[in-house]
Amino acid sequence: MNKDTKLTFDHVGVPTKKSQEGETYLEDGKCFVTDAAQTKFNIEFLRPEDGCPYPPVILERQHISYIVDNLDEALKGENVLVEPFNPIPTRRLAFIDYEGLLIELAEEVEE
Repeated sequence: MNKDTKLTFDHVGVPTKKSQEGETYLEDGKCFVTDAAQTKFNIEFLRPEDGCPYPPVILERQHISYIVDNLDEALKGENVLVEPFNPIPTRRLAFIDYEGLLIELAEEVEE
């Protein structure tokens, strides 16, 4: 990642096995998620069902999410754990390891 890459904090992702109020089901992802923007501290809870296609690293570890302008540029030189994918039509994201921390980098895309 270039030192000039702008990172805008988005949320902290927390895997859970407990149902959460206001969660939404992502059919393609076979999981439930909450809207981080609706919580006091921008926490997104992720609750997978059996058969969830997401890699275990996403389902087992907490992560910090940042919005970037250009995901491909932001990933250059990073230790990519999960290659870019679109969990919803308006967001493209990837996961990297930074000093042992799981980081989600995401860009907003048009539907």
